[in-house]
Order: sequence, then structure tokens, then C-alpha cells
Amino acid sequence: MSMRILLCCDKLILGAGMQALLGQHGLEAHTKTSVRSTVAAAKEMAPDAIVVVAPALSIDDTSELAELSRMAKVILLARPDTTPRAFEALRIGVRAVLSLEDPPEELIRMIKTVIEVDAMVAPLTARKALDQLRTEQPPAPAPPPAGSLTPREAEVMLLLAQGRSNAEIAEKLSISNTTVRSHVHHVLRKLDAGTRARAVAIAYETGLIDAMERQAQGRL
Repeated sequence: MSMRILLCCDKLILGAGMQALLGQHGLEAHTKTSVRSTVAAAKEMAPDAIVVVAPALSIDDTSELAELSRMAKVILLARPDTTPRAFEALRIGVRAVLSLEDPPEELIRMIKTVIEVDAMVAPLTARKALDQLRTEQPPAPAPPPAGSLTPREAEVMLLLAQGRSNAEIAEKLSISNTTVRSHVHHVLRKLDAGTRARAVAIAYETGLIDAMERQAQGRL
């Protein structure tokens, strides 16, 4: 079944180029040039994902982003100089943040990831922006210590943060899908998260991902 993508982009040439790119990868895309028309189209077509190109929708427009996020899974494309504040969008339901300088194949991968997997993804290319955001914001609640997750649960958490599906995690770690589901259940419980996406958001926001990555590097 074709995936329906709604683009919100106020630059006609850029929007047309993105629509053509998505079409080449089997994604049915429709482009709107304003927030109002995007909201109206989302109500009518029920898209699988909405790609918002800043500044078509400013990262300051949290109410509009939140409304779109309630309708579909939203991916925000931001300029490199605005990505630190763009991470605030993750708190209101946006599923992924990409830089406009990321390669086109990363956008395609991200769209398919957020549609197929209950994930919230902050790619490595934007991690510096997240670190900057944490230094500018009031301290977040202390995360569960990295040691509260077993080594295997930590591996699963890191793969969840990459947007991997249960099947992909099972293949990567050479374990069964049933075992993966068990590990994911334990991770959600320990992070007090109701969904995988929320667990990833908590792990990024509190610095738990960084702590686990440092531990993993220390074991190499």
C-alpha cells in the first residue's frame, strides 16, 4: 500500500523537487504552501506522515506543530542555525528533526522509519544541536542511571533511538523477536514511558543516550 505524504513548504521549487524525489521512492506526496492549507489537507487525506520545511512553519509555532502532530507523524526539516531550538518540537509530538543539509536518502529513510516504527528519532547529524539545547534549558529531571538498564537493554535502547524495528533489532543482536519485545517492555517500564517514542524522547532529553554510548565505548 502506498504511503501518503503531505509536504508543507512555502518554496514552490523546493516543494516540487521534494515531491518528485518522494515519488521516485514510491511515496505519494502532495505539497501545500501554507500552514492553514496543510491542516485542511491533513484533515481530508489523513496522511501517513507530514514533512514540514522551516520556515514554512516556524519552530516558534508550537500550537500549529502540535496540531499537525496529532493528525500524523511529523518530520521537521530545519536550517542548521535553528536546529537547537527545533528540538523543542520533539516535546510536542514531532517525530524527527532533520537538517536541510542532510542528504536526500536520509529524508526517505526517516519518513519510512517514523511511519513503520513507533519511534522518535534525532539523527547523529543533529546531536550537537541537542547538546546545545540541553545547556540552554533548565535542568531536566534526573534520568534513571545508565546502570539501571541491563547491558542488553541498553543495546536495545540505543537501537530504538536509531528508529530500528523489532525485527531489525532481533537481527542485529541475534535474538528472537519475542526476546526483543521483552527487552522493550522492560526499558519502557524502567523509563516510565508509555511508548517507544516517549522512551527515546526521555533518553535524549535527560542525557541517558549519551551515558549509554559512553559506557558502550568504554567496553570496546
